[in-house]
Amino acid sequence: MLNAYIARNGGLAPAAPGASPADVLSALWIDVVNPSPDDDKRLLAQLGIDIPTRDEMQEIEPSSRLYEQDGGVYMTALITWDVEEEPKNTAVAFVVTANQLVTVRFAEPQPFRSFAARVARQPRLITSSDIGFVTLMEIIVDRAADLLERCGAELDMVSADIFREKERAASRLHREHPRDLEVVLQRIGRQYNLASKVRESLVSLGRAAAFFHRAASGRLQTETDNRLRTIERDLRALAEHDTYLSQKTNFLLDATLGLINNDQNRIIKIFSVVSVVFLPPTLVASIYGMNFKLMPELGWNMGYPWALMLMFLSAVVPYWYFKRRGWL
Repeated sequence: MLNAYIARNGGLAPAAPGASPADVLSALWIDVVNPSPDDDKRLLAQLGIDIPTRDEMQEIEPSSRLYEQDGGVYMTALITWDVEEEPKNTAVAFVVTANQLVTVRFAEPQPFRSFAARVARQPRLITSSDIGFVTLMEIIVDRAADLLERCGAELDMVSADIFREKERAASRLHREHPRDLEVVLQRIGRQYNLASKVRESLVSLGRAAAFFHRAASGRLQTETDNRLRTIERDLRALAEHDTYLSQKTNFLLDATLGLINNDQNRIIKIFSVVSVVFLPPTLVASIYGMNFKLMPELGWNMGYPWALMLMFLSAVVPYWYFKRRGWL
């Protein structure tokens, strides 16, 4: 699918459904979504631009993602999307020439919908391909910042749930609201996955912004140049914040696993105490259950009460000793 936005009346507007092929191909912004190999060849022939294929966009070496060719600046960056279901990164190619901005993508990241909506509301916002690329980058960076804010807020709630001592104590004593630490682990895992995806996206975006800044520095207007510098600073700051969130995620993960180990040790401790308390009575019962012929107590009228008393005392004394030492 090809979405074209044509420069008209000093601004940018979506191409009408009945627009001529010439108008579409002369559009200021061409957004190519899910192109097939035949679409790549057709666009290459009509636009004179070597549209990156899906396989080429998956390359990880910078020389394959960032290069100049035939007067155009080619960049491939990762953008985080599908956050509500399972965060993942999709490769998006940007081709910026002196007159056109071409984007090639195989997914529907939120920034592209936001960019199209902003262009529709403010058609005079985009007057050149350079401004279009910088504006789109600003929206992508804003979206990454929103995702990190969401991740930070969720981690704060997880931290509050983990370290709320009063409720934890009540939960252990009354068992009215047992804490599900497995759910906490799942929440931490989701936020770690989101933070790692955003960080991977920020690194690729930072490389693309720096490469475009160097490649197009000779033709950028002062305002556009300043906006691009701001984008680079924001990307570095967000990468540092993402590192902090990753460290916090690791800390919360260690804390949760520590609490799970404490709960397991507490259960094992209870079983150990019960075993120690009932071991002496079991020993007494075993002795008096041997029924040897010459056992003196076999003919004693008080033998049965005496055995019961010994079993009771042998259970109470260890329990009292443990409580006095603070082991229970």
